[in-house]
Amino acid sequence: MTKPMCLAFLLRRDPAGEGEVLLGLKQRGFGTGRIVGIGGHVEPGESDLEAAVRETFEETGLHVIPTDLYDAGRVSFRFPSAPESDMSVALYRCTTWTGEVVASDELDPQWHPVAALPTGEMWDDSRIWLPHVLRGERIEADITYDAAGALVARVSLTVHADGE
Repeated sequence: MTKPMCLAFLLRRDPAGEGEVLLGLKQRGFGTGRIVGIGGHVEPGESDLEAAVRETFEETGLHVIPTDLYDAGRVSFRFPSAPESDMSVALYRCTTWTGEVVASDELDPQWHPVAALPTGEMWDDSRIWLPHVLRGERIEADITYDAAGALVARVSLTVHADGE
């Protein structure tokens, strides 16, 4: 069964005006040791948007409100050798929040330059779709991993201009 998940990409400008995105080093669970987006499971009875608000606070200490999260699309992930890991992930972008970044037991959040994403330390698929999302585009993607669950074997990606 495909698990409902969410990711929220918080974006800001550094003092030099360069774009940065908040990502985190996964401390436990699926993807431990990788740099990942902020987010996680959508709980029963919870909308994707509500989950993004909750997960952002739990993983970073930052408060976002639903009206400040912009729909960035959806990615479906398939792991043929581990179908229990298949997921459908709602994507959001955000540029407004309150609070200070703090680490959690699940994630050590850090700001990364948008122009130099640490894709070598992320899931293989991030290089394919994440730049589109961070540019303000909305995407729909299906990503299938190889038998080892390490590399993208197949991808279908549709990119929509903002607002489409």
